[in-house]
Amino acid sequence: MGSMLNVLPQLTFTLGDWVLHKDIRMSGIEKRRRLHWRETDMQNREIIGRWLDGRPLLGDKITLYKEDEKYFLETWFSDGCHSLDEVYMSQTAEGHKLEDVGGNFFGEFFIVTQSQQLQFCNEQGCYFQADKLAADADFAQGMRVA
Repeated sequence: MGSMLNVLPQLTFTLGDWVLHKDIRMSGIEKRRRLHWRETDMQNREIIGRWLDGRPLLGDKITLYKEDEKYFLETWFSDGCHSLDEVYMSQTAEGHKLEDVGGNFFGEFFIVTQSQQLQFCNEQGCYFQADKLAADADFAQGMRVA
């Protein structure tokens, strides 16, 4: 669950470079158009919570939702990239633990606390906490773990 941006070391543009740059920009626009078709599918989602990663230079928007009896963690990164991961949800003393279904190479996971905060954790403990966006409904009302 991360994003990387590679930057060219030299920022001089020729006409050929502009055409390449324009094509890359159009690819980003096309990606958003393709994701837009999912808007009708979004009506089937049960939104559990939304958070904003407020760390400097990030600003990623994270949404936890349930669809077809499965839980998903969707992230829109500040650079426009998108990530969608199916997660297992289990109850712990700290709150609801979210782990990637496919596993996580770095051993990272999330915990949604009783106070509706999203904690970013690994084997050494939790290292960051994001507050739930105020516009969302109460987490406890939307939480139905099977």
